Amino acid sequence: MSGGPSPHEIEQAAIGWVMALHEAPQDPAVRERLAAWLAADPAHRAAYGEARKLWLLTGLVPPQQADEPQSESPSAQRP
Repeated sequence: MSGGPSPHEIEQAAIGWVMALHEAPQDPAVRERLAAWLAADPAHRAAYGEARKLWLLTGLVPPQQADEPQSESPSAQRP
């Protein structure tokens, strides 16, 4: 049995990150923790992208606030 999070747990965490960024879009600590989470696993980035899409479809977040943190390293970006 794997010790890593399940896909469902990753999806739930991604939703939590979208909500956290919505609540504190300018908080550098939130943005830094999100950047670290995104860089930790490609599945995190994919889940976060899907969560952002869903959140935007609800109309709750203006697109300019849904941007990913600017502090991401180039190696953490999608190919």
